[in-house]
Amino acid sequence: MRVIAVLLLLGSFISLVDARRAHARPESIRPGVSYYSDDFVAVGLVHDLVAEKNYEEVFQFYSYYEAIYDERGRVVVFKEYRRGELIRTEEYRYHSSGDLLERRTLRPGKPAEITPAPAPAGD
Repeated sequence: MRVIAVLLLLGSFISLVDARRAHARPESIRPGVSYYSDDFVAVGLVHDLVAEKNYEEVFQFYSYYEAIYDERGRVVVFKEYRRGELIRTEEYRYHSSGDLLERRTLRPGKPAEITPAPAPAGD
């Protein structure tokens, strides 16, 4: 009975560690440097990476993502690739207050799509 309890506790701990790792941004963000992952999360209009991986590791996946951050740690460019081909680029512009101003989506051969951000709460 103790063995089962220990195994269940160990399984819960491993799941918790994996969940934290899956939602982690790069530990140290340097402005203007590309970071890669095989997964992303959408926070409002902004797409961001989850667990950072090196380029060689993500290149093997059918889809992978690249993000570039600014000096405040905000995503300013997000790119999606499929089989190594660029599918879309999203560029984010921010107000001086730090709130998102707009998202500009670029797809090869198509006109740019500009999506204004909703007004911040309290405005």
